[in-house]
Amino acid sequence: MTILRNLTFDDVLLVPAYNHIESRQDVSTQVQLGPYAFEVPIISANMDTITNWLMAREMASLGGLGILHRFNSIDDNRIQFLQCVGFMAGVSIGVQSADLKRFDMLYNEGARLVCIDVAHGHSKLVGKMIKQIRDYTGIFIIAGNISTYAGADYLVSMGAHAVKVGQGAGSVCTTRIKTGFGVPQLTAIMDCAKIDVPIIADGGMRTPGDVVKALAAGATMVMLGSMLAGATETPGKESSGFKKYRGSASRELQEDCYGVMPDWKTAEGISTVVPHKGPVSVIINDIVGGLRSGLTYAGAKNITELHRKAQFIEVTRATTIEGTAHIE
Repeated sequence: MTILRNLTFDDVLLVPAYNHIESRQDVSTQVQLGPYAFEVPIISANMDTITNWLMAREMASLGGLGILHRFNSIDDNRIQFLQCVGFMAGVSIGVQSADLKRFDMLYNEGARLVCIDVAHGHSKLVGKMIKQIRDYTGIFIIAGNISTYAGADYLVSMGAHAVKVGQGAGSVCTTRIKTGFGVPQLTAIMDCAKIDVPIIADGGMRTPGDVVKALAAGATMVMLGSMLAGATETPGKESSGFKKYRGSASRELQEDCYGVMPDWKTAEGISTVVPHKGPVSVIINDIVGGLRSGLTYAGAKNITELHRKAQFIEVTRATTIEGTAHIE
């Protein structure tokens, strides 16, 4: 058995290159996701404690994308989507028979960007769902999650227009602990980016620099959960300065949505609380500011040039410590 060397964000740095750009204002953070253009390459995660219609509206106003979660009734999902009339929002479905009914309802209400969202996307059921909806007029399908080229290739062969990359990297995900499976996120992005469709990096990013690295590795957009958790626009009430944040595979969410978890199943996520962070606009502006600066360090005018010009080097733990703010 061969053991392959794989890396994630803290294992690498990007090498500064010659910069011919006079101002960070002169770079473009715009990306194209199929027929859709976005001013910033950021998607708010389709988690029940991250994206409802309010977060989707704010993400649209900031130039990004919000994808509504699917952990509610079909009627509630419809109400949420109808609140999004007038701005761009994506929707989510799973792979069960009821999800096809959910999709039909959302499509009839005008949804065209749909995310088929399961923990292990390289699967027969995901392929079947893609085939069932791929011929609907105007539909754009994001499918995932996967973390290998083989997984990405499978989803694209079924008809996916974009793939979502990341398994076990999220801050409230315990898949790697419970199952022993996963691929370090930077390697997963690089591997999947060899496919000829847009890649959405989902999970593992904790800083604006991680977002820059994910995009430099080949992602078209990033999907953020923990970095946006606790923002004013996220679902749920603030209590004593904190807001709830939970994984989609947490026991709490699973039992809230589907009833008591059966004995043959285990939770692959946790539920926690995070400090209230204020408006999401402040968070997004900080990330985009880091991205703009990162583009100039690469001498790249846009994200396409960043893909081409980026050069990674592997670093030690001492280098990571050296790069953090510290006073001795």
